[in-house]
Amino acid sequence: MQVISLSSKGQLVLPKGIREQLALKSGDRLKVELVGNRIILEPVREEPRRGWRRWGGAFRGSRMLEEHLAEHRLEVERDEENI
Repeated sequence: MQVISLSSKGQLVLPKGIREQLALKSGDRLKVELVGNRIILEPVREEPRRGWRRWGGAFRGSRMLEEHLAEHRLEVERDEENI
């Protein structure tokens, strides 16, 4: 058993060995439960994103959107010329 301290803001740091065993990283969420006189922490494992949401951020930093919009504008202009 390891002993840790609570900060003045009520924060605590999980020991590195425990974080590694549970594969916890910065930003991961934990469920907190009080059972009698014990505090239970349990990692929240979120389901993988489904559908189009799984692509969130996949193209960050690329110019794909700008290129798609430029291509779309050209198509609209060609269509208007043929009307």
